[in-house]
Amino acid sequence: MKQIQDLVFQFFKLCSLKPVEIRKGIFQVHIDEQLAKELDGWRAKGRLFQFTFNKQLAETYGAELISYGSYRLNALIRLIKKQAILASGYLPHNTFYEPAIRSKILNRLEIKQPGYRWYLIDYKYVYGPYLWFTVLLTYLAYEKREELRKIPVDLVNGKVVNYEIPADLLKPGTIADKQPQYRRKLSYKQAYTRLQEELTEQLSFSDPAWAIIAAEQVEAERTQLEDYFQSLPDSKQKNIRIAELMKRAKPRVEIRPLRAAYLYLPKLEYRIMQVGNRGKINRIIYDPVSNQYEVN
Repeated sequence: MKQIQDLVFQFFKLCSLKPVEIRKGIFQVHIDEQLAKELDGWRAKGRLFQFTFNKQLAETYGAELISYGSYRLNALIRLIKKQAILASGYLPHNTFYEPAIRSKILNRLEIKQPGYRWYLIDYKYVYGPYLWFTVLLTYLAYEKREELRKIPVDLVNGKVVNYEIPADLLKPGTIADKQPQYRRKLSYKQAYTRLQEELTEQLSFSDPAWAIIAAEQVEAERTQLEDYFQSLPDSKQKNIRIAELMKRAKPRVEIRPLRAAYLYLPKLEYRIMQVGNRGKINRIIYDPVSNQYEVN
């Protein structure tokens, strides 16, 4: 039964939902219309969903029973399997308005390099490969705190995009073979290493107040243990208790990947002529997701 409970709560966590225990053994969570349709068909509406893992509680309070062989468990498993199949997707180019992007790039170039004139020669749509990680950050101390992040890593240059893409804009599947795309250069392992490096750097600049407070609490409890065992001959027991304390309450952050999806995200490749003291043609690759561009 514990495996079922872990599966259900993990499912809701990945949906950014947190069930509330409204009565011992009875849980409640609000599911939106999209998730309701996935679970119960196209006629379903968003609602408060009450469930339990105990048959007697289900009969007493009218909550839905989730157990081996139940309809609800089978529905959740079907949806989970479906999501696993749709572990690749793409963001269409028409999500972004190209004339506005073109104008933005030309304005930036004029501001950055005044005295030159810039003329668009041509442009084309290209897709870039990304690995989109869903990562759970767990801040461990006396009180555990969890944070869910969804972060794409560029599989061409290794850049981490610190921008969460709205999932409802993504289309399932892969792009057509005829559509231009950049070739992947990083392995999945290298992409995850880049993600770890980026998260570690971000954490090094985050507010350390929680860790400082937790470390002070650990040190105070350790001192109490040292004082308690000072007059006792059993140093082995003291070491065991201190090791248990450090394992339980030492402040640290655990990074755990929960899921990944292979994404194709749009990019625009421009050829722009620079006219001034010396003329040249610039090749500019613009990433509308991160709102950044590079000049080659």
